[in-house]
Amino acid sequence: TEENCAEQALENLLEQINKDIYRTRPELDFFARRLDGNAEVDGQDFTTSRDLEGANVVAPHRHYDALARVLLVYGRLNPGIRYVQGMNELVAPIYYLFAQDPLDCREAEADTFFCFSHLMADMRDAFVQSLDHTDNGMLGRIEQLNELLRQKDCEVWSHLDSLKVSPVYYSVRWLTLMLTQELEMPDVLRAWDALLSDTARPHPLLLYMCVAMVVLVREVLLAGDFTDCLRVLQNFPPFPIDDVLQLALDMLSADRVPQGISSKDMAEPSWILSGAGSWNSAAESMARFFDRGRG
Repeated sequence: TEENCAEQALENLLEQINKDIYRTRPELDFFARRLDGNAEVDGQDFTTSRDLEGANVVAPHRHYDALARVLLVYGRLNPGIRYVQGMNELVAPIYYLFAQDPLDCREAEADTFFCFSHLMADMRDAFVQSLDHTDNGMLGRIEQLNELLRQKDCEVWSHLDSLKVSPVYYSVRWLTLMLTQELEMPDVLRAWDALLSDTARPHPLLLYMCVAMVVLVREVLLAGDFTDCLRVLQNFPPFPIDDVLQLALDMLSADRVPQGISSKDMAEPSWILSGAGSWNSAAESMARFFDRGRG
């Protein structure tokens, strides 16, 4: 019956989500903690527990359960995309921020759903295979990154091109997950503060940040062969997020106003970085970005 089909579709969707939900930010114990703040229930320590039986979306008691509920509702309401691996990494920073709001975290799950839905309005084309070859699809974004790298550092681009190191090999994760797997959570919040403050869509600053990452390791790349370059780019070394942001913003500013930036301007910290590392700044920038969707 139609009801049985709908129920089976929902179960399949939840099954897909459960495959990834416990892999979300495994270095943090936050998502395994109980929603009520208690670490132990019936003698069991839930602080580090990874319940592989699946998230409890009916009566959530851990932050993992809340994440799964957000993804489940989003997938149910968006049958054209449903759930795709990696969405869990995009929803995690948003929920992490709201759930620890010192002023009011009671509606963290609902706030996260709204903001995640708004973010996916910009990012969803990258998750739809049939749109890969469009400008905002995955291959389209990779081509834009490749062209930007050619413009900004032709020597590195030529070296990688001669070695057949295609951006497809290393940039898919960078672009679809907005660098969440390359950065620790505090640096994710700092990077997203800048990304979500950028009024252009869909997040051109992300392309510049990816190019900046390549440029910052250019000496290693130029000295390496195919294997060396691929190893560095696929397992990017820890880096100061401020350096990447500043270089990316310098390149972006020069392209936007090629004749209107003085050397003094370039030496000054960009307004977009002002206070970007603070918790309040990250929250305010997310609020500014997502409030536009309410209008």
